[in-house]
Amino acid sequence: MASLPQADNETQPSSNSDVNASTAFDAEDGSNLLPSASLEILDRPSSQDGILDPQAASLLMHYFDQVFAWQFPYFRSTSRLGNRGWLLYLLMKRGPLYHAVLSLSSLHQSAILGSEEEYQQKERALEHHSRALREFCKFMGEERGKMLDDNARLAEFLACSLILISCEVFRGAEHDWLLHLDAVIGVMHSISPKTIFDARYTSQTVSPISSPDRPQKGLEFLLAAMISLDLFACLSTGRIPQLPYQHWLCTPEIQIADLLSCENWVMIIIGDLACFGEWKEVHEKEGILSISELARRGAEIKDRLTTGIEKLDLTRDKQENHETQTGWVTLVFALACLVLLHTIVSGPLPALPEIQSAVSRSIIALQNRPRAYSLTGLVWALCVLGCMAQPHNQLLFENLIAAVRQLSLSGDSQQLAKSQDVWIVCISMECLIVTKHSPTLSRA
Repeated sequence: MASLPQADNETQPSSNSDVNASTAFDAEDGSNLLPSASLEILDRPSSQDGILDPQAASLLMHYFDQVFAWQFPYFRSTSRLGNRGWLLYLLMKRGPLYHAVLSLSSLHQSAILGSEEEYQQKERALEHHSRALREFCKFMGEERGKMLDDNARLAEFLACSLILISCEVFRGAEHDWLLHLDAVIGVMHSISPKTIFDARYTSQTVSPISSPDRPQKGLEFLLAAMISLDLFACLSTGRIPQLPYQHWLCTPEIQIADLLSCENWVMIIIGDLACFGEWKEVHEKEGILSISELARRGAEIKDRLTTGIEKLDLTRDKQENHETQTGWVTLVFALACLVLLHTIVSGPLPALPEIQSAVSRSIIALQNRPRAYSLTGLVWALCVLGCMAQPHNQLLFENLIAAVRQLSLSGDSQQLAKSQDVWIVCISMECLIVTKHSPTLSRA
């Protein structure tokens, strides 16, 4: 998942009625200009009686049916997190989240429609995005202090931030999404698993977010999503995790597998690898890198990975080679972590036996993928593995990335070509940051 407007480019409505919606949304400085007349129209209720108008209802259904699956391809309503009733409840409040979702849904539709329809959907997306940002700023001004003591308000903040991040990711902004993520991180530094999940600390307000019969499912979902984003952000930013991820991921209520089909122990290792990589880089720059300490730290992470992979193999053998989605996704991520570990310890050497062993095993896992298991949630792993694959295996990863592109959008060839170009650039840049090795992915 992943981009957002820069902090110094806060969206402001414009009085220029001739602003082109497509141009405004694609502006390099990240600012979104919107005619004041459009804002006045948007400020009116969707209908006189409070019922959704047909257009808004259609966009909401498009979000639930298609966009949500793009955001969370491995989520199942049969999981411990249950259905998405909490999200529908928050949307029906018609706050900033409501307009953020309509914006994201419009953006998604604009990518799969013709030129005229694309313009109209981009215009709608811009209108709702501007409204969402204005109401979100108002919400933060009024509710920031309250949401630390009210889980329902906290959930609304997290949900809106998540959608705004997805908006920036979808339109291809490189690092703009980081502004929203950092705002979430700032708030999450003021809370803890105890204050959220311990009944002695939580609000007694009865709502779908925190009612006795459905305890915290919305917050569990949203917190898991934000912790994951913080960890995956290390890939494209080169920074270490900003949240105390180990503390959160050792909390029983936070199970990333329910959301991303990747078990917590692998997510912890992803964070540990980012910290390990930074430790090595800092000590190298200062000329005090101890090879023995480097090897010791690397061996400790390798032992955890090896043990975890062996347990996954044992579980699959007990099930007579039937691999669950969580088991398969966790294995692919674990193998990618193993490749990244060897890259940190030894350098970006695709021919290194340890690296090729892990890449080869991942290729077998990917080739044996059950058809029902999507590739869409494997971007991080495919990026790392593809970077360290030798030339004769590059075609496989190119084909896998092409498959992810096709799954992400289903539209005409021109629109798909646009998304492919953005995808190639993002993959190349992120791989270079993570492994210091640029992949040779073709544009064919």
